[in-house]
Amino acid sequence: MFINDLTDRLSSHALLYADDLKIFTSVDRKSNALVLQNDLKVIDDWCSSNKMSLNVDKCCVITFTKKKNRFVHSYYIRDQLISRRDTVRDLGVLFDEQLTFRPHYDQIVKKSNRALGFIIRTTKDFRKPRSVLYLFNSLVRSILEYCSPVWSPYYNVHIENIERVQRRCLRYISRKNHYGRSLKDYSERLTEFDVIPLSTRRRRYDLLYLHKILHSRIDAPDLLSSLSINTRHRSRGSKSNIFAIQAYKNNTSYYNPLVRMCRAYNELARAGKDIDVFNSKFPQYKKAISDLLKNDETTASPGGNGG
Repeated sequence: MFINDLTDRLSSHALLYADDLKIFTSVDRKSNALVLQNDLKVIDDWCSSNKMSLNVDKCCVITFTKKKNRFVHSYYIRDQLISRRDTVRDLGVLFDEQLTFRPHYDQIVKKSNRALGFIIRTTKDFRKPRSVLYLFNSLVRSILEYCSPVWSPYYNVHIENIERVQRRCLRYISRKNHYGRSLKDYSERLTEFDVIPLSTRRRRYDLLYLHKILHSRIDAPDLLSSLSINTRHRSRGSKSNIFAIQAYKNNTSYYNPLVRMCRAYNELARAGKDIDVFNSKFPQYKKAISDLLKNDETTASPGGNGG
């Protein structure tokens, strides 16, 4: 409440979360950069007037673009140059300049492998496989799935690197409980321990997030206004797409979160699956999506059947 009035003074776009502020705009010429620079001056003046101390060393600037010849400008607060970075952490997710999320993939895989190593070292005397799975789900899988609708990977190399962490866990449980000879494949271990591939779980989160946006369970009017319904779609059995999706020229646009969610729903709807994102209440929709993805043959583990 103390800082909400600050954004009313800015010419650039602004995002607030608690006491964290991000300002941004499209910059392809000096005049755009000067607008950002002026907003920085407005922020600094506001902080001085309200007796708040702004730590310039914690401020940074990043340019999101895929252009080779990008426009880069230097920004200052109180004559102190703001550091420029190629990767920034925002609410626990690493964003790189081209929005590939590769640094985030590397970080969560490394962090989750360390957590899994801790579990393996401390559960040598555990007898029940389910106990190890509980620890994995709470301490490891949570790392691999945090904010997945934002960064869900689309290249197989990244999908497999993330999945490999769960493979390692199930292989450990299988060997520990002497299932090694009977459960040689990842798919068999998934079935035996009633576990779903991480790639399938991310797809489920996408579909649930779409429902939340449509029914305003998430306060995101900009996302809601970006959804385009195909008016030619007539019935559940129709082969047309429910959500209209335009053609995109690059992977970043083609796989952007909202488009990816709509595409996933269109695929299920075209296949005749019994789901209704518009009229179903969230608990019923959630159960329908979970049942569909769990039983769908297309959700076989990525990367083949190797252990």
